[in-house]
Amino acid sequence: MWAAAAVTLTIGLASTAYLWSYRRHRTEVSTGIAGLAKMRWREFARLIVEALRERGFEAESVEESLARGTQAELRLLRAGKPWLLSCKLGDADYKVSAATVAELADAVRFNGAAGGLLVTTGRFDGHSERVSDGLDLYSGETLWELVEPLLPASTRHEVIAAAQKRSIQTIVAAWAGAIVLGLIVGFVVPHLLPSAPPAAAPATETAAAAAPAAQGGGDVAPVPADAPPAAAMPPVDATPAPAADDAAAPADDQAADVQPAVPARPLAAAPAASGTTANPAADRAYVIRAIAGLNGVERALWSTPSNLLIYRLTEAGKQDIDSICEVLDRYPELRSSRVQLQPPPGSTTRVRFFQCRAY
Repeated sequence: MWAAAAVTLTIGLASTAYLWSYRRHRTEVSTGIAGLAKMRWREFARLIVEALRERGFEAESVEESLARGTQAELRLLRAGKPWLLSCKLGDADYKVSAATVAELADAVRFNGAAGGLLVTTGRFDGHSERVSDGLDLYSGETLWELVEPLLPASTRHEVIAAAQKRSIQTIVAAWAGAIVLGLIVGFVVPHLLPSAPPAAAPATETAAAAAPAAQGGGDVAPVPADAPPAAAMPPVDATPAPAADDAAAPADDQAADVQPAVPARPLAAAPAASGTTANPAADRAYVIRAIAGLNGVERALWSTPSNLLIYRLTEAGKQDIDSICEVLDRYPELRSSRVQLQPPPGSTTRVRFFQCRAY
């Protein structure tokens, strides 16, 4: 709606300013010249001679010059020197050729005149200026400026009124065109443009929402937005397996002493590094089972093939992190994975990221 109004006002106002301030004057001139073209040649010649008196010219036996024939050169005097005047009547399509202009220039030189004047209600062709040496050419606006002061007031008012009427009609047509163009820009063009496709849901949120459901549902702490998207994992048995070896038992006992509120669970068994399978998905499944059996861990999952997401029931200490790294160290391809620790529910601790080994 605003675009349509802006286009309409811009075009309408610009057209009005041009047509009324500039084009109206040209319309007035063309209307006045059209009226002059309807005069008889003798009347037109007398009007031109009278207008030239204001510029220092005097007619030399005008009646004798007219008696020599229609369209003959009139003889004028200015500062005691002779001048030749030629008047050519015709409508707006009438064109004075360069040959006609050259003939008057030759007549000026032949008669020893100081100069010549060629006046026409038509127009001069493009080559007239080149052969108009010693001549003053009057047509269009220069002619109207010459004769307008001598016209009766009623004639001038008629010319001005006719020019204003034509200008108003043109302005109305311009506003109509501006309104149509504004409607096209504001209402038709938007329907032709292709609509933008709906924004797809962020992959991170979708993966984070789907991962807990795949692990059995339940209330979980939210995964931060910068966590990598979850990767599809094969279903695994979440039942804790027997403890891996005697070396892990002291760590479990120490963790139980530090956090007695959570009962210790045996560490899930996992194959040794030398006994890793050739299936990376199976190795990740064993890691999940082993991590899920650690003290203070609610559950674990792989959000990406290289990002291990662990949900904690208690705050993680150094011994908890060492226990996690001990499990990952058994798998050479997984020991450099990024570990993401989710804080316990209700905790104000921020999500923690770390790597047990560098690449």
